[in-house]
Amino acid sequence: MALLRFLWFPALVFSLVLGWLWLDRQMGWRGIQLRGLGGFLMLVGGLIISWCSILFASIGEGTPHPFTAKTKHLVIAGPYRFVRNPMMWGVGSVLVGLALYFGSVGLWFGLAGFLLFVFLFVPGYEERDMQRRFGEEYREYCRQVPRWWPRFPRPKSH
Repeated sequence: MALLRFLWFPALVFSLVLGWLWLDRQMGWRGIQLRGLGGFLMLVGGLIISWCSILFASIGEGTPHPFTAKTKHLVIAGPYRFVRNPMMWGVGSVLVGLALYFGSVGLWFGLAGFLLFVFLFVPGYEERDMQRRFGEEYREYCRQVPRWWPRFPRPKSH
């Protein structure tokens, strides 16, 4: 049962991707097709998603799923040192990669829907939940690390 509670969200995303590809065919939409770049972006996005998932399991003792098996500990390692929502970058990269790989116009609409969801969901639910669960530790993390745009350390000059 716990596995089903975890898998419903990835299954929903997969179904939406198939739906947008189906809509492309029905509407006769044809976008720019760049298979090499699309494949590269899907690979990078998949690696980011995997890295974040591993950190959630190993450090956070939970999953990246926002509604089931929430983490017990705040994860601020790996890509979370540079941006508070690297998982969103990973999913976005996969969606852009899919759109370019398949030359899909519909998946660009899907990306827009994903971005709208993320921009509403993260501050409206996820950040409030994190503040409630992790308190001052999370508030300090928010002061140090940007929500959307990564901040990388500057190289030290000699």
